Amino acid sequence: MPEIEERRGYDSVLLGLTLPERGDCTLYRAAAGGAFQLFDGLHLEKPADGSGVRIEPKYDARNSSNISTLLLEEIGLDGKKVVRNEDGAHLSFTMRVLAPYLFADEEAIIAELSPFLTGNRDTATAEKNGLRLMLTGQDDSAVVPVQPQKVRKAQQEGKYDLVEEMIAEIDESLGENAPDREGLNDQLGKLESRLNEFQTEILQRQEQLDKMTGARREIRDAILQSRDRAKEVGLTIERFLQLDRVYLSDLERLEAVDEGGSILLARVGRPCPLCGSEIDANSHSHGQDEIELARTAALAEQKKIRNERQQLLETIAELKEEQSLHDQEIDHLSQKLLELQQIIDAELPKEAMFREQYEDLTSVRDDVVEKLRLYRQRDRLAVRLSEFSEKVPRGRGDDKLKTGIDGPTGHKFAQKVQEVLEAWNFPNAPIVSFDPEHQDIQINGKARSANGKGVRAILHTASKLALLLFCQEKGLPHPGLLVLDTPLLTYREPMHNPKYGELDDDEKMLKSTTLQESFYRHLISLKGKAQLSSWRTQIRQRLKPQYESYCIYREEGEGVSASFLQNLAN
Repeated sequence: MPEIEERRGYDSVLLGLTLPERGDCTLYRAAAGGAFQLFDGLHLEKPADGSGVRIEPKYDARNSSNISTLLLEEIGLDGKKVVRNEDGAHLSFTMRVLAPYLFADEEAIIAELSPFLTGNRDTATAEKNGLRLMLTGQDDSAVVPVQPQKVRKAQQEGKYDLVEEMIAEIDESLGENAPDREGLNDQLGKLESRLNEFQTEILQRQEQLDKMTGARREIRDAILQSRDRAKEVGLTIERFLQLDRVYLSDLERLEAVDEGGSILLARVGRPCPLCGSEIDANSHSHGQDEIELARTAALAEQKKIRNERQQLLETIAELKEEQSLHDQEIDHLSQKLLELQQIIDAELPKEAMFREQYEDLTSVRDDVVEKLRLYRQRDRLAVRLSEFSEKVPRGRGDDKLKTGIDGPTGHKFAQKVQEVLEAWNFPNAPIVSFDPEHQDIQINGKARSANGKGVRAILHTASKLALLLFCQEKGLPHPGLLVLDTPLLTYREPMHNPKYGELDDDEKMLKSTTLQESFYRHLISLKGKAQLSSWRTQIRQRLKPQYESYCIYREEGEGVSASFLQNLAN
């Protein structure tokens, strides 16, 4: 709050409100500033139970707990947006934006400017669109913004410089003595033809190498197989030779048995070497039969082993022959592999040379293709450079946004202003029209700004009151509140109010009418529809007693009176 005499001794302020949805409530705030607290019900002192809800004083689109959103939600204007410039940038419709439609100080009420404009060029578009929102209920949320001209111009200049730099880099890459495109195209055709020939030759050589490599692999596999088989044959021969040695050992044993039997049988029939008696004199046979039997068995076994050994020796001979064949095959394949490897070794350098030449030609071809690509890229960049050199259009170019209210809406609003002026008995049967260019009214074709200060104040008041009544009749959002400073300035006494100067002729004519009484009589008729507060700087004796309660007095140079604060509280 401002440092005025009346606020001394107070550390806080309570404001009772009756809101459409919330009903009775009280706003509390420290006189020093800070956040608000909102309490249900009407209170003369801050409730001690701490039931208040914190309300921030500044609007924040991300946090709905602020005083602007609270009040606009009750009115029905929360979340509305208006376009604030020709680029379509949005401005949230807040209490600060709404305030010029509800309040007018002593400077604004006599200004030559429209009652709905503040004179700030930066906010003029938003103020015009705000009036349209109030009169139609339609905001600009659907408008899609475009980038501001300054941003687009800066971006275009940046793109222009970037494209110029890219063109310079291309020229540097091409070099000072870069060949012309026609020569590059001819060179590219020849290179492509030569590369096709090389590719065919390389494919043929590669096919031959692949065949020889495949044959080499088959020979190596055959050698490995022969070696494996020869190894297996060798192992088999070794095992069979070991078996032959077993056969020989068995034969030696059996021959010993046969020889022993022969010796024993040779002594049969001779006298006993111990006692000298004849063999016939003994009653036992001395084992002659068993010896014969053992000798016969040994002979049969020898025959069998000799037959098996003969078969074994024949098999060993066959295996040795097979082993010899495998050794010969291995020698033959090894020689063939050596010859084939020599051919491959001789062919590989040739094939590598062809590939190297092919790669060299490919590199030259790629360089030519790159230069042609740079030429094409330079052409595209040159076209873009010419586009960027064109002037950046303001706003949306030909697709300009419509600001302010249209003709039919302005006409309906002017009719409502005319009804208000007729209710005040404004002289000379005023015919009111709306000037879209200046967003202001005209009286009988005369601009409001062309009148004296007092007449401008009356017409300013009529415009804002007409807006209030228009919104109520159309069911459009409006808080139903007006606070005006010196709307009846034309009834001033120049001697008491020297700052406003002498009365103009139109002010003198208006002062001679009964407009003042009709003005207050009309305000009284609006009781219950709107809350109107009028500040006066002129002498209060000019008013009749029944109108005193509708005025808040302050003398020249004084601040807001305590009666004003009390009136707002009531």
